Amino acid sequence: MSAESKPELFDATLRVDNLPAAGKVLNVEADAGELANLTDLMQVSSVDSFSAQLAVEKFRGGVRATGELKAQVTQPCVVTFEPVVQEIFEPVDRIFLPGADIGSDSAPGSEVFVDLEGDDIPDYLSGPELDLAPLLLEVLGLAIDLYPRAPGAELPDDADDGEDESLNPFAALKGLKTGPEGAE
Repeated sequence: MSAESKPELFDATLRVDNLPAAGKVLNVEADAGELANLTDLMQVSSVDSFSAQLAVEKFRGGVRATGELKAQVTQPCVVTFEPVVQEIFEPVDRIFLPGADIGSDSAPGSEVFVDLEGDDIPDYLSGPELDLAPLLLEVLGLAIDLYPRAPGAELPDDADDGEDESLNPFAALKGLKTGPEGAE
């Protein structure tokens, strides 16, 4: 995506080189235009509200951003296609350390060890500014329900998929089990 086609989103950039010792609170509130762009980006019916409050403080030579993201998203029910509203309240906790990504320096074909039960590896920052908008977009995208259902919406038990039972490969296997004349 080129810089010209990038949708206009909220500003969540701060300078980390002159961050106060006590840290800084960053409040983000999306306006109507930014909500429309978030709707397109998240591919939902609408993003009705979006806000975040992050406390950014110095942490081991880098910075740590903690706080909460709040949003309201509307999308169609996967069963009835009725609009379903989802209230999102997600905690945010991310560490950014200075330096290059160590994993990108590995040789092609080399092994990479991933500890799935350990803490998340920190993100890296370069330069005096840190843009927290991608972090907030990531948290929102992961919090959106992929299969929203309206209350009480269920598929009917007698749903016919339109397939002929004789064309089912498992019906042919069942015939092999019982034998050609039904004898076991």
